[in-house]
Amino acid sequence: MRRFFIVILMLSFCALQWAAGDNNDRREIKILRQTPSEIDRAISDHLCMSYEVIHPYHRCLERYYDQGDLDQKALREYDFIITTEQFYNESLANDFQLVLPLYHQAFTVVSRGISRDELFTEGQSFGVLDQPTQTKVLADVLRAMNINRKKIPLRHFSSQELIDYFCSFEINVAFVTGAHPSRIVRQLNTLCGGEPLSIVSALPKNFFQKHRYFYKTVVPKELYWRIPEDIETLSIRHLLAVNNRYDSDELEALMNSFIDELEYNRSLPVTEASILLNYNNLQTPLHEVGDDIIEELQEELQAELAAEAQS
Repeated sequence: MRRFFIVILMLSFCALQWAAGDNNDRREIKILRQTPSEIDRAISDHLCMSYEVIHPYHRCLERYYDQGDLDQKALREYDFIITTEQFYNESLANDFQLVLPLYHQAFTVVSRGISRDELFTEGQSFGVLDQPTQTKVLADVLRAMNINRKKIPLRHFSSQELIDYFCSFEINVAFVTGAHPSRIVRQLNTLCGGEPLSIVSALPKNFFQKHRYFYKTVVPKELYWRIPEDIETLSIRHLLAVNNRYDSDELEALMNSFIDELEYNRSLPVTEASILLNYNNLQTPLHEVGDDIIEELQEELQAELAAEAQS
């Protein structure tokens, strides 16, 4: 009887130890996406996968809310937020730090039958995708260009509606924000005779100094049909922000895992090269962990270039 009691006691002790260890291992990170895009969903999934490599008993909680949907208290509940540089500086900078630049999206103007100089003249009809991020970027661009949004006849459409209305001559200017090549821009171009316009040269000389969250980007003409020259337009950058309360050592391990796993996740539109590209001329400083990663990536790139030069 005594031996049976000892066995039960030992089993109970082991069960308690296992439960304690299991609870310690079952950590959780909360990730917020601020656009419904497949790119942000893929990045969030990759961050979860990178976390799982470190903590096999991990748990990831992913949520999507548009910018402005959550108050400051609700935002502080998240460990990581995939956000734009402007929203970060306006709403997150007190409680978060940027850790990695991820990708950029180009603001693209597609028109038919008009030049860049005629873009906002009387008689034009405009369409934009009916998504919060799309309308927010357009509003910011128009404001930066000193164009009164209320004075242009702007309509909001779904993706297919935008294409249909453009092709049926109901509108002759479409605004699309996204990565290139873009399926929507390509259809507006090839099916409906639309031409993506270069708008940078028409901007005031001090535009980028006054509006530091917009960057000049060049879309190669080869991506679309019968475009005479590369498209010079504006872009916004999307970055990963981390809550200030997140442990720095844990963050370093997670970000190293994030970078390492890029090699095995070829479908992800974020690469070491895109991270360095979107770090170039970045206006907002990074967390020290992000700075260290950027420095390592730059050293690796320089070593690869030196090796290629010698071969």
